[in-house]
Amino acid sequence: MQFMKLLPRSLHGKILLGYIVLGGLFVLLVFAALDQVRHLLSRVDDEHHVTRMHDVVREARRLEKNYLLFRKPSELKAAVGKAEEALALMRRDRALMQRAAPGFSLDELEQSLADWRDLLDDRLQRRIRPGDPISPLEERMTEVGKQVFEESERLSDQAREAMRRALSGQESQLYTIMIAAIALVLVIGQLVTRRVVAPLREVESDLVRVGTGNQARLTPRDRDDEIAALVSAFNRALGDLEERQLAVLRTARLASLGTMLSGVAHELNNPLSNISLSAQLLQEETESADPRRVGGYVEQIDDQVQRAQRIVRTLLDFARDSHFARITQPLAPLVEETIALLSAEQPDAGEAVMLRVEPGLMIYADGQRMQQALLNIIRNALEACIDAGLTPHITVRGLMRDGGTEVTVSDNGPGIDTRNLQRVFDPFFTTKPVGKGSGLGLFVVHEIAAEHGGKAGIHNRPEGGTQVSLWIPAEETHS
Repeated sequence: MQFMKLLPRSLHGKILLGYIVLGGLFVLLVFAALDQVRHLLSRVDDEHHVTRMHDVVREARRLEKNYLLFRKPSELKAAVGKAEEALALMRRDRALMQRAAPGFSLDELEQSLADWRDLLDDRLQRRIRPGDPISPLEERMTEVGKQVFEESERLSDQAREAMRRALSGQESQLYTIMIAAIALVLVIGQLVTRRVVAPLREVESDLVRVGTGNQARLTPRDRDDEIAALVSAFNRALGDLEERQLAVLRTARLASLGTMLSGVAHELNNPLSNISLSAQLLQEETESADPRRVGGYVEQIDDQVQRAQRIVRTLLDFARDSHFARITQPLAPLVEETIALLSAEQPDAGEAVMLRVEPGLMIYADGQRMQQALLNIIRNALEACIDAGLTPHITVRGLMRDGGTEVTVSDNGPGIDTRNLQRVFDPFFTTKPVGKGSGLGLFVVHEIAAEHGGKAGIHNRPEGGTQVSLWIPAEETHS
């Protein structure tokens, strides 16, 4: 945890730190390899001194044999010189040879080499004749020479074996260093990657929740400067989108209100006319009025006033700009109020729309926005049937499905061209003539469904007509 606190706050700093650490490990590996090479070169140099001394002994031994074969004093004199040279090399490079062949007794070899040199020199000082037989001195000289050569060869073999073990050991150490470096690289890379990728995955998870409507904003981050700036920018963008979405919804609602005003005025004329007529009749019969009849007129006036109030209240509720607030509420009254709004605009809407919603069916939604979505769907269905010259038959159904409430609106219209089914939820897309449709109706439906974390769909029915579905998830319960 302390190591994590030491990491830079920015992603750039973490990545740069990762490169620096990896570069440092690479440099250490290179220096370790160079040190191993230097050590091996030193061992090679030590073994070279042993080999050189052994070669001189071999040459002295060859000259000794030539002397015994041909009895030439020059061969014996050269052998004495080589033996002296080998003895000098051994005394000079004794420490290097001992390092090249640890555990080898150089004292015995040095003593044997000195004895052999003395025997060769002693034989050189005596008169030599070609026909003389081999003397006991020469036999002793040959025996000691053989012993010197064998010991020198054994020294050379041990030096080579030590060199081979050193090479094997250095190779193992080099592999160990490489494995350790790779392990450290993987560990550090994994740590840095987690510190870089983890916040991005958290942001991705937040974006998924925002997309499904379960979260309005990304969770602020304070660990990484770039991530914090990204989250802040996303939240600002989401705020701007939310404001634009509300503006579109308000625009669509105002358009609906404008369309309904003429119908509402006509709808209000009916109760007002009834009130005026009842008031005139009541005024004419003030002197000789039957109390029962007067009471009837007053009751009619009260009923028509309440009817007008309901129309105005429903209209005001629809027009009011309220904050998004989901509550669990019965679905049927929402649909009935929507039909009442449509009836103010199109008097035949009440007869054309058939409601098939169980009284106890609940929906977890914002009532005003659900009314706006249903109003757009039902109005589109009515207009499609009327434009096609058909008597509208609209059916609104509700049911529980997949942990939520689904509302379907079916009509008996001409249906939608299959080429346009994928585009009907796009903003400003309409198949109506210019000036007759805004192309925002089903787009607003789609946006309202997304705002609730649900979804909207549309398809042509096999028996004819179109069915639009609106699925809203139920309220989450926590135990």
